[in-house]
Amino acid sequence: MKRFQKSLDSELLFRVPSVFNYDVSPKSDMIAFSWNKSGQVEIYVYGRPTAKMDLVTKGAESKISPSFAPNGKQLAYTQDYQGDENFDIFLLDLPDGKSWNVTPDTSEAIYPRVRWSPDAKKLAFASNREKKFSIYTMPSSGGKPERISSHKFSDSDPEWSPDGKWLAFNALVTAQDYGVFLVPSNGGEIRRLTENDKPIEASSPEWSPDGKEVAFMSAERGSSDIGIWNPASGSVEWVTDSRYECYDPKWSPDGHRLAYEVNRNENVSIAVQNRETRTMDILEVEPGDHSQIDFGSDLETMFFIFSGPRHPPDLWSVNLKNRKFRQLTNSLPSTIDQTVFVTGTPVHFSSNDGLKIPALLYLPKTFDPTKHGPSLVYIHGGPTAQHTSEWNPSIQHLINRGYIIIAPNYRGSSGYGRKFREANRFVLGGKDLEDVVAAADYLVKERLTDPKRIGVLGGSYGGYLTMCALTKFPEYWAVGAAMVPFLNWFTEIENEREDLQVWDRENMGDPKKDHDRFMDCSPIFFIDRIKVPVQLIAGAHDPRCPVSETKQAQKELQKLGKVFDLVIFEDEGHGLRKLDNRVNAYKRRAEFLDKHLNLS
Repeated sequence: MKRFQKSLDSELLFRVPSVFNYDVSPKSDMIAFSWNKSGQVEIYVYGRPTAKMDLVTKGAESKISPSFAPNGKQLAYTQDYQGDENFDIFLLDLPDGKSWNVTPDTSEAIYPRVRWSPDAKKLAFASNREKKFSIYTMPSSGGKPERISSHKFSDSDPEWSPDGKWLAFNALVTAQDYGVFLVPSNGGEIRRLTENDKPIEASSPEWSPDGKEVAFMSAERGSSDIGIWNPASGSVEWVTDSRYECYDPKWSPDGHRLAYEVNRNENVSIAVQNRETRTMDILEVEPGDHSQIDFGSDLETMFFIFSGPRHPPDLWSVNLKNRKFRQLTNSLPSTIDQTVFVTGTPVHFSSNDGLKIPALLYLPKTFDPTKHGPSLVYIHGGPTAQHTSEWNPSIQHLINRGYIIIAPNYRGSSGYGRKFREANRFVLGGKDLEDVVAAADYLVKERLTDPKRIGVLGGSYGGYLTMCALTKFPEYWAVGAAMVPFLNWFTEIENEREDLQVWDRENMGDPKKDHDRFMDCSPIFFIDRIKVPVQLIAGAHDPRCPVSETKQAQKELQKLGKVFDLVIFEDEGHGLRKLDNRVNAYKRRAEFLDKHLNLS
């Protein structure tokens, strides 16, 4: 008989691994995926139908984004140095296990999405080697990269046409809007996706198998829809009706089906449309987050990553005929009872200006409405992201300890349409902060918590909003914990990576022209207002929220004699990829919150 872990042990929980991304071989006889089962993110290969699983990389650094060569015998993958995101491209020969770096001695950043040309002679990727992210190709045997795209926008995610003559790619064009562009694979005039000769917002291009059409996602009509563009005629067919946000289309190998993700009530399911009958199936293991969908070569198998409140991100498949699901990797230890985990309940509340804000509310299984215990406002990063019903070991650990948690999807979050996503433009650190504070008000109004025992925490942009909350609304909080935050808009824009600078300038403004706004929304200038203990956790090699941001706060907190805890991981970047570091950080954060919220 198994002995289940009813009370979640942090050491066990935080060591639960995750599958990050994967690729299916051309014959669908293998799946390569990145997994941190060993404590370090490595590449594994799963053989079908034998279910044999091989670790094919080893070393001190993280390896992600595997991509099979057209012959299925080689893999491309990317590797950075201690989280700095200056990825190098490696090739791995599967028969003999040898790997080599095809972009050695590079100082620029390379996005980890690398694509083989159909004839396997070239690799396509996005890099800022010429100070701005553009699309490059290079011989797969190694050599000098050649810049293919040249325009004023910041590019990413190239995709080869089936005949190898074109590359489709994304580019951030303005605000939070993207465009899909085509460029000849040998360079030349760039063409943008249009409808009725008008450029439209679009991203995630996916060539049809015959190369005649490009599927894409677009918020042009107010919500994230799926469309199909015919470059020859310039026409666009809209596949979805804006009822729900839909993402990342994927063609079946014969072109008879089009699959995409559907976001419904903080759950992301799989939709599969039959292109001939226009009928649609919705597929899901259970409520949660289904992502990175792909078809097998047999036309009846679909692969995806599934993550849910009681399921860490794992690789799954589904048979489209009988709708039978199969879990291919199993990250959750058998000693953890899945019934321990809590699913968030969707709730809404009004912000200061009356805007309705969605959120997920988590109540402990031991919740007693007559006892007003401690609570936490848990802020997601992004800001263009969303709390969904996905795996979050930190939230589950804190709930299991007795905390009530509310996870607001403040204005600027994805999942609720274009208008809501853009509602924080030029009010970053202002109106979205009011939404976070309104989440705390909701807990008090609903008599769920002791108003004197509310903590606030978050990571990345959520860490920034945590520091904003502590400095602008100090009377609300009993403690705060910010992971990989930034605090100073002036130095953040000055020191962050170029593509991130573009987004910040488009959505926050110009440091000189909008000086007063930058000052008012930079918590570094209001550290003296902090009244409660605060914890800061950062990575020394972070290109997104540089560690210098945390060190600025450390200096001010020390000077003012504030109570604070500081953790800087010297071998990490923006995220905690190494399981040892994750265990250390999350345990330390929980202990810090417990101490200052008097958790009994």
